[in-house]
Amino acid sequence: MIKKGIEIKLNVQPIYIGLVHKYFFEGPCRMAPTEQLTPEFEAMMQPMMGQGSFADVQGHLKDEKQIELLEPIYLERDDEMTTPEWMFEEMMKNDADVDLYLFTAVQMVRGDLIVELAERTGKPIMIQPENCCMFARTISHLRSHGQEGYAPLYWDEAINVMKALRLKKVMAHSNILQVVRMGDGAGSDITSNAFYSQHEVTRILGTRFRAVNLHEILDQFKPGDPMSNHTTPGRMGLNPTEEEMKEIEKITDDLIAGADLVNMKKEELMTSVRLWYVVQKFLDKHDCNMFVAPCPQFCATRRANEERVTFCLTHSLNNEIGIPSACEADTIAALSKQLLMSASGCATYMGETNSFLYYGDGLARAPFSPLTQEGLPNDEWKQGGLDKVENLYFSFHAVGNRKMHGIDGEKSSYSIQPFAYTGWGGTIRNDWNEDKGQVITLCRLSPDCKKIFIGKGTIMGGAYKEIPNCTPTIIFQVKDHKEFHDKQLDFGTHLPLAYGDHSEVLKLFAKSVGLEVVEA
Repeated sequence: MIKKGIEIKLNVQPIYIGLVHKYFFEGPCRMAPTEQLTPEFEAMMQPMMGQGSFADVQGHLKDEKQIELLEPIYLERDDEMTTPEWMFEEMMKNDADVDLYLFTAVQMVRGDLIVELAERTGKPIMIQPENCCMFARTISHLRSHGQEGYAPLYWDEAINVMKALRLKKVMAHSNILQVVRMGDGAGSDITSNAFYSQHEVTRILGTRFRAVNLHEILDQFKPGDPMSNHTTPGRMGLNPTEEEMKEIEKITDDLIAGADLVNMKKEELMTSVRLWYVVQKFLDKHDCNMFVAPCPQFCATRRANEERVTFCLTHSLNNEIGIPSACEADTIAALSKQLLMSASGCATYMGETNSFLYYGDGLARAPFSPLTQEGLPNDEWKQGGLDKVENLYFSFHAVGNRKMHGIDGEKSSYSIQPFAYTGWGGTIRNDWNEDKGQVITLCRLSPDCKKIFIGKGTIMGGAYKEIPNCTPTIIFQVKDHKEFHDKQLDFGTHLPLAYGDHSEVLKLFAKSVGLEVVEA
């Protein structure tokens, strides 16, 4: 498998260009006490100033685990202001690994070198924050040439820009594995969750698309002779081995042991774990770090019922280990989850996202959904007075996970429930009531990949944690439910969400790749 998005780092190359005059003189561009105008003084001071600027950079970035500082480069230019080739060779010696050139001194007579470096490499340029005098001159020149140039005033802004550029790198180094049954891998009109043009997405974001047939996975997720699969005749399959089945059982036992409640048989849950395990082998084979599966087409084959399995647990476990994973063949959601996951460091959640209804009496009413279905305790969400809260939204699906607070953090509490009322199709269930008050960011690319929706909300509670199917529901408050709804119409029903406010980084990312931002 290629690197997961959360594992990809932004490589930053710090460069300091010191100006050391060969001769003693004072003039309109050079003023200082006499003793500071000697070549000897400058030859002493410039390296010290370079080391000081490098230390400043390291101090501000030391806690940013997703930003990698390359070995700083110190150069000197003299007052003849020539442009020797060796200077570019030195600045570009790590170019294959560099994602961003960070210049820590941009005073007079350095700008031409910076501009030419940008022209030669095509890489973004940043001027160190809190830097005086020549930043606008240099950046304006870069931007007039259509090149990326940044001069943040403060370090927090600089770090956000770096995080946004990292997202750009993540998307350009991502491949998505699409499980398909019909069509050419671009999705189908059954789901309407596909991009209009995958080629256009690749052009804009760099992300590439791979496909595998649904039946190839289903014919290979059972233990047995790997040469016996009738969908891959004569080829070695990816069926789990005896040793892998032991590992699958251990994973199942661990899931059961850690759950607050398990409402399905071990062997039924183990079937879902086995499907997830084999999906990992397919991701490895196709060098992919994202995954989607076609729920409607899967159901239509009746193989879900025959095999007693769904992809729900596969999506949950994928998201927990940093692999954006989406149901209903929603490639748009998967790429949006990659953005959110890489920005937040947290596993993400995706569901059918809808507004509550308000008719002027101050009461929230749910449209037809698990919140209103007969046979369910449909007043559960009203407990605690949520029916009296303004601007409520909700999202429901059976694809919760245990790492919403951070993929590297502790697991949150969970229960295990079947998707099917007859006891099969393992799912992980969150208790959203435990996270009341948590700020969330929602994000989704548009079908034409020209816009990005960025929304914010606050978790108010949840419902139906222990009921089968896609009933588990997270309820959150937005600023204006009607505005949120109207803007959502340009993007789709599934709005992936992540804990925390990541809107600024997402907006900077959008600007860097030319996406229109729609906020709510």
